Amino acid sequence: MGSTLRAFLRDIGKLLHIPAGLAVLSLPVIIVYSEWFAILPFAGMALVSLGTGQLFFHVFKGGGEETSKGLSVMLVALAWLLISLFGTIPFYWIALTAPEGMYNQLPVFKTLVNSFFESVSGFTGTGLTMLENPSEIPHTLQWWRSFSEWIGGIGVIMLVSILLKLNHDEERLYRAETRKWQIKDAPFRATIYKIWWIYIGYTIISILLFYLVGMPFWEALNHGMTALGTGGFSVTSNSFTDYSTQIKAITVFIMILGAIAFKIHYLLIFRFDLKRIAKQTQLHYFFLFLVTTFLLLLWIYPQIPFIDLLFQATSALATCGLNTVDLAVWPMAPLFVLIILMLLGANGGSTGGGIKTVRFAWFAKGIWRSLKQVWYPEEKEAKVSLDGEVKDVKEMRNHIQQAANVLFLWVITLTLGTFFLSLMVGEEYTFYQVLFDTASALSNVGLSTGITGAGMPENAKYLLSLLMWLGRLEIMAVIILLISPLYLMKRKVSGREKY
Repeated sequence: MGSTLRAFLRDIGKLLHIPAGLAVLSLPVIIVYSEWFAILPFAGMALVSLGTGQLFFHVFKGGGEETSKGLSVMLVALAWLLISLFGTIPFYWIALTAPEGMYNQLPVFKTLVNSFFESVSGFTGTGLTMLENPSEIPHTLQWWRSFSEWIGGIGVIMLVSILLKLNHDEERLYRAETRKWQIKDAPFRATIYKIWWIYIGYTIISILLFYLVGMPFWEALNHGMTALGTGGFSVTSNSFTDYSTQIKAITVFIMILGAIAFKIHYLLIFRFDLKRIAKQTQLHYFFLFLVTTFLLLLWIYPQIPFIDLLFQATSALATCGLNTVDLAVWPMAPLFVLIILMLLGANGGSTGGGIKTVRFAWFAKGIWRSLKQVWYPEEKEAKVSLDGEVKDVKEMRNHIQQAANVLFLWVITLTLGTFFLSLMVGEEYTFYQVLFDTASALSNVGLSTGITGAGMPENAKYLLSLLMWLGRLEIMAVIILLISPLYLMKRKVSGREKY
């Protein structure tokens, strides 16, 4: 086995230590709420992940070369899948060991696929759930759901980069996790630290805001994490339906914070550079999409209160998944607007999902450039600007091509996902309901028209889990992971050892 591949597998071992750390951080909740039956499941997750990690780490000793870009992408794709697999353990084990009859919704997780689905939904920051009433499970699992979404919002690799030294270039891992921004003229690690400081600070502020306007502390703690992490899990029976207008308005503000790129937060907090903030193209697009579609919803569905329409539009565009209404009874037209918003998604480099507003900005500018080019002489290139700066031709073409690639892959995946889900759920649901839940899973949103739940077919649960994983990694990383064995085999046969 090549030294580079050994280094890659050893890094997998390092990564598998993360669930053990997350289990330790969950211990205070077990103690505070005296849910002692949860100690063994969390200890089991910690021991299994730690033991497996140590096994990989020691078996694949040797080879200290920095790994290639392709292996970095593979590590990121595997990281999200492996963390979700280990995160399944507390759901399943607690469901088997908790006192019978104490938690009405807990038996849902006695089915392994339900536990796996909930874990994938949490760590990918989606929020689709197997539960009808999340308030009827132990506090420990309520915390685990919210905590997984909070970690998913910032990113697994962002956590690993702070805690562990890997044989992968940190910048490659960071970019493989679909992030691009970096602080100019500063060590790369400084960017990661600044993002963490912003994220933790905003989380504390979100929790305090909820608590100060009357939300009970436990609900404020969980909702502060999931709203900012644009996750969508709730600890109440009806998400945000029963909260006051004031709480809903604050939630809209927090969801927008989570959906805005960390670069913009950095410019505001650490630079207070309002001029550069005002020039951020994807910020313009985000608010253009939000305001336009909100006014459209207000026009086509005026029966719904103003704050609820704004809440749902924001939740869809920010890919948060919290709700204040029952979407199962909404007519087709407003649901179609929400589908568009879910696909558009949040800013690139934020906690949100979807295709991302920055890609739509590049795609739109590419179309406009093509139109302008018709009137230019052949030897002259039409210019494109982003964030107030004219981009050079090579960079411009690269960004436009990447945006077109992602859009194409998203459309293909959405089409296939909708087709297969419609086959799996049968004729019970309408086409637009199937399309809605498929788009919600792929864009890591968490809103549902009623299809997603413990009663859906088992194969449909695996399909939506796959779509959530694909969406979190923006599809390309998973494709690279799937074709990598063929590529690595080809390199081995050709006698080239470096990967």
